[in-house]
Amino acid sequence: MAEQSGGLMDGAPSEEQILAGLNHALMVVDCCHRVTRVNPAGESLLGTSAKHLIGRKISDVLKFSDPRLDRALTELEISLTAHNIMVSSDDRKLGIVDFDIHPLASNSDWRLISLSPMPQDGPILENENNDPSILAIRAPDILSHEIKNPLAAIRGAAQLLERQLDESQKTLTQMITSEVERVVSLLDRMQTLSSTQPARTQAVNIHTLIDRARRSIEAATGQVLKIEDKFDPSLPHALIDPDAMMQVLTNLFSNAVDATKHLANPEIRIVTRYSFGASLSAQGENEAVRLPIQIMVCDNGPGVPTDLEHEIFSPFVSTKKDGQGLGLALVKKLMRDMNGRIRYDRQNQDETSRFTLFLPVAPKN
Repeated sequence: MAEQSGGLMDGAPSEEQILAGLNHALMVVDCCHRVTRVNPAGESLLGTSAKHLIGRKISDVLKFSDPRLDRALTELEISLTAHNIMVSSDDRKLGIVDFDIHPLASNSDWRLISLSPMPQDGPILENENNDPSILAIRAPDILSHEIKNPLAAIRGAAQLLERQLDESQKTLTQMITSEVERVVSLLDRMQTLSSTQPARTQAVNIHTLIDRARRSIEAATGQVLKIEDKFDPSLPHALIDPDAMMQVLTNLFSNAVDATKHLANPEIRIVTRYSFGASLSAQGENEAVRLPIQIMVCDNGPGVPTDLEHEIFSPFVSTKKDGQGLGLALVKKLMRDMNGRIRYDRQNQDETSRFTLFLPVAPKN
């Protein structure tokens, strides 16, 4: 699969570009059953870089729910296709995939493996418009009305207080007013939002929203959050609803703070990156929407119990003693409304819980 230097027409994509543009994970395995090549979609699905995958035995990288598929990984001449199979890697469940393995035409001792994730809250997804957990997240009109009344009082009080402060003290009152307006906007949206109604998306710098959400949580908790940032400064703008994304980020940040508040050495990390391979089929569209922008919110808290991992985004499922189980269900709905997705996993190597947001790129003007 080496790139040819002289056979390409001017302007034709290189082999690397073609592999990078594929939505499904590909791996090449040699005659000794070791990984020799993996495309960016494979890195994204497996949650690790090609550098850490190349040279490893494929039977150590992939584990299937069907033992017959595990055996197929080490049979040189086998050609096999399986659908809707659970696959894991390094004791971490990757989800349900379509799996294909067959020998290379140029060398029958080498094999090509393809993994195509099926619809789920993972890297490659399709809309689930009939998901009952999505339809259940509709704020009743009466509840919205009752919430708006105290919010109006809070906003009025903040505006009155701001008149009595000097310029150096107005930042907090302005934040109160801004947050109240955001919540009111969200309530208005939730009153009329249906599962098929598109979000009011626009091009947004996600790093600006992350900073704003962080300051919002700091104001609410009265403490400066110790968060490790690892941002990609070259990240393009995301096509998102800024108010909905603020709700998503503040919910995840608040959960991370709650999960680590009793630890002697709490660790919260936010990572942004651009990754190939994630896409979904948007409602009413024939072409898939790519989701290369990722935001990862990680913490070293206790994480989600294993028996709740696949239900954590469902309504009324909570790991908190006094939790109502609506926060992450609403996050899931808001992400879907923006043509995005969210995934939860736990990295066993460092015992870190991680929520990953997958977002579309805003078109260039």
